[in-house]
Amino acid sequence: MLKINFRTNIIALILTSLFLVYISPSANAEPSTILGTTGDEPIGITIDSLGNIYTANGASNNVSKITPQGVSTTLGTTGANPFGITIDSSGNIYTANNVDNTVTKITPGGVSTTLGTTGNNPRGILIDSSGNIYTANYGANNVSKITPGGVSTILGTTGANPFAITIDSSGNIYTANDVDNTVTKITPQGVSTILGTTGANPFGITIDSSGNIYTSNTGADTVSKITPQGVSTTLGTTGAQPVGITIDSSGNIYTANNVDNTVTKITPQGVSTTLGTTGNFPNGITIDSSGNIYTSNNFGATVTKITVFDQAAANAEAARVAAANAEAARKAKEQKELTEILALIPSIAELTLSLGETTQSLYSTKCVKGKTTKYVKYGAKCPKGYVKKK
Repeated sequence: MLKINFRTNIIALILTSLFLVYISPSANAEPSTILGTTGDEPIGITIDSLGNIYTANGASNNVSKITPQGVSTTLGTTGANPFGITIDSSGNIYTANNVDNTVTKITPGGVSTTLGTTGNNPRGILIDSSGNIYTANYGANNVSKITPGGVSTILGTTGANPFAITIDSSGNIYTANDVDNTVTKITPQGVSTILGTTGANPFGITIDSSGNIYTSNTGADTVSKITPQGVSTTLGTTGAQPVGITIDSSGNIYTANNVDNTVTKITPQGVSTTLGTTGNFPNGITIDSSGNIYTSNNFGATVTKITVFDQAAANAEAARVAAANAEAARKAKEQKELTEILALIPSIAELTLSLGETTQSLYSTKCVKGKTTKYVKYGAKCPKGYVKKK
């Protein structure tokens, strides 16, 4: 079987059409850096809970691991031409191997085994909460299910040439079908229906918490949205030839645009902006818990990180600092006022004593008997034995 070279296909498409679209990065694009290097021709990309990045390297038949600090290693080997990649809660990696129709499992320690077989040319791959693996089989128009024990079955059929795959909270499977521009829904019982239509050549697929499906349409430079009821609309436009797609917790969509080396962000309201630039020919895309974006770049064998500035967090921190400064100023003012009051106490005491003596001298008669002094009401006589003093 002829090995499919993703890079060659894209170049051929460009040369055939004699048309190249370029969208310049936005002036306020987020900062981009190369996080680390990978094996040859990375396609799929995923991330673990610690922020480590993993790529399926289609031309070197292995998986790369890149730490958040940018340290790159080869985690383990795969079957022929790994395309899609996913990860389970224990950190095991799984790849859909496009040429030899298998799924590879690689443990965190780097031990590689063949978990099971698939239909022809598996591209997309995912894992459910029970550890079952599903692949979108591009050359067979179906979805394979492989249990944790390695038992392989065909779950259901799809539209023409399924390229990517996703799952909802009820276990329904969805595929983006590249040739007939549709999304297929397959129930856990294997019942297949066409959920809705997409733009031309959907390569990527993702889902939000409400069950809406989004596809990156490589041939149309758009993202389609399909509701659970099957209503299809164009959510927004993208850079040139979007391949990978992902979503954040606020419903924003991000696409890796393979030809102009950019990432597009589309809000739930359909506003499209260029988030940042990538390495050459980005294919896969993923997002971390802080909202930073990562792409696997087919040319150059690299992973790009786009650091997303969190305006809400920045505003909250600024408000916290302002409140702390205001509280410090209030306490300083109170301390100053207290110090000034304390400094006046001796003068107040002296004034009180002086006023007391004056009051006594005005309203009392001073009577003295030896060293003893008594005051009586003004005009009254001194006690017996006391002498009146002026």
